[in-house]
Amino acid sequence: MNKIPAVEKTVHVLRFLCHHKATQAELSCELGITMSTTYRILNTLREYDWVRKEEGGCYALSSGLLPLLVHFRAQLRNLEHAKKVITLLSREHHLACKVSIRRDREQLTLYRAEAPGPVALTGQPGSTFPLIEGSVGAALLCLESEETLRKLVQECDADIPEKSNPELLFKGIAEVREKGYALNLRKNRWNIAALSMPLYGEGGAVVEAAFTLIGSAEDFSASKLAKLVSILRKAMDECSIEQAPNEE
Repeated sequence: MNKIPAVEKTVHVLRFLCHHKATQAELSCELGITMSTTYRILNTLREYDWVRKEEGGCYALSSGLLPLLVHFRAQLRNLEHAKKVITLLSREHHLACKVSIRRDREQLTLYRAEAPGPVALTGQPGSTFPLIEGSVGAALLCLESEETLRKLVQECDADIPEKSNPELLFKGIAEVREKGYALNLRKNRWNIAALSMPLYGEGGAVVEAAFTLIGSAEDFSASKLAKLVSILRKAMDECSIEQAPNEE
């Protein structure tokens, strides 16, 4: 895949500043970018008010980025609504549930809701896992090409089954494309079972998130699966991504 080094470095700077304020020297050190290149990137971003320089010499993201978020207002609104939906789902059906999104080569737990009881099954909000892992990975990647999927497997440095046996990922994706969901009952790092569905946006052209029910293999037995699929589909329908209305 062809890349433009200067653009890639600029993206790294912006991503870093999403989480931490930093001086030019800190950015250069943390990201492995020369001081001169870091200086030029920051100066360019300041011209467009994408970053600002604060007292003490630290740089931070600035309000010039806000217009870029207009396109995503509907997505953000619906993902926020998803938090309420999965909370109700978890309480009513006594199952753990989470919403995951893609972040580069990771799957990020955006929201989670636990079933009543003393034991928690889902990862904390903000926790990350390899993008290709489990039913969540299959749901988030179900629209990707085989070339992209194999590249993601190759670049994954985690010791997970999908890394050593990519067919597990391809099987999960095939299941999503055929049935609309991926069911993972096999042994994994946490000894849990999971049922995941993709949440589509922009007319089905992109995957915005993945909804996942989590429990034991018994929770997803053949006698219960159809009902759980129906429950999860209903939750997905309540959170369908819609385009934001045109502004006058």
